[in-house]
Amino acid sequence: MADAEIEDMRKRMTHAAQMDAINRREGKPAMHKLKMLPEVVSLLNRNQYVNSLVDPEINLLEAVKFFLEPLDDGSLPAYNIQRDLLTALGKLPINKETLIASGIGKVVVFYTRSKRPEPGIKRMAERLLAEWTRPILQRSDDYSKRVYQEAEFDPTYGPPFSFALS
Repeated sequence: MADAEIEDMRKRMTHAAQMDAINRREGKPAMHKLKMLPEVVSLLNRNQYVNSLVDPEINLLEAVKFFLEPLDDGSLPAYNIQRDLLTALGKLPINKETLIASGIGKVVVFYTRSKRPEPGIKRMAERLLAEWTRPILQRSDDYSKRVYQEAEFDPTYGPPFSFALS
């Protein structure tokens, strides 16, 4: 039941992204993604579907990536789309396999590196990126467990002498 609903939503989201791209090329307003946004956010926030939402086989996050990607003319999607989807992504338990299958990480990296997104959106993307890369790099967010590199110090050893050329 849940998988069928998520698969249907994925197809509709992909179609909406394609329709918006076509409308932009024709000079018409691109409203399909904005109209679907409340429905998409509602689905992403459902706790009973969490495992299905991040399943690489169903790959709903690929459709979310299509919503967040810059349009063909280089313009960013509407602020509401960016804000709501990045907030919803922060609540999902996304793992390495999901990131690879969906490609959502590449779009989030774009939002962190580009100068065009609003500062709030950029901070949300940076937070997501830090949250996702920690397990991949096997780092903890607990600073009390942090391992610091220690170096030996020999007080008798000094810097090498430098000779002034006159």
